[in-house]
Amino acid sequence: MNRLATDPEWRLDPRLSIEWRLARVREYLARLPLARVRGIVFGSVARHACSIGSDTDLLVISDELPPEIRDRIDLLGDHRDGLGEIDPVGWTETEWRRRQAGGDPFVTLLVQEGIPVPGAGDGQGSV
Repeated sequence: MNRLATDPEWRLDPRLSIEWRLARVREYLARLPLARVRGIVFGSVARHACSIGSDTDLLVISDELPPEIRDRIDLLGDHRDGLGEIDPVGWTETEWRRRQAGGDPFVTLLVQEGIPVPGAGDGQGSV
């Protein structure tokens, strides 16, 4: 059954809450076998424009990520059990700094509208 946006129960769905989304991201980051990791939520969740069906776009930053992209994708995907709405991408701190220094427009967007999420061993979770 489709629900209308005006239905009060639909608007109270916890999946629309930024707090619910960030709690799920923190749970996900804690599952990763990385001693130092942080995340940045971006996209519709960061813009507070998500719907119930929206995924949570997440940049995972850690120097402990595997160097091979396929291995990163596998690692990040394997730890989403029950957290399927999270859509992670992984970069190392070096990749983050290189892109930031190069004026990467995606990094600029992340800095402007991303929501930093502290993970294991990062202390602040700053962008």
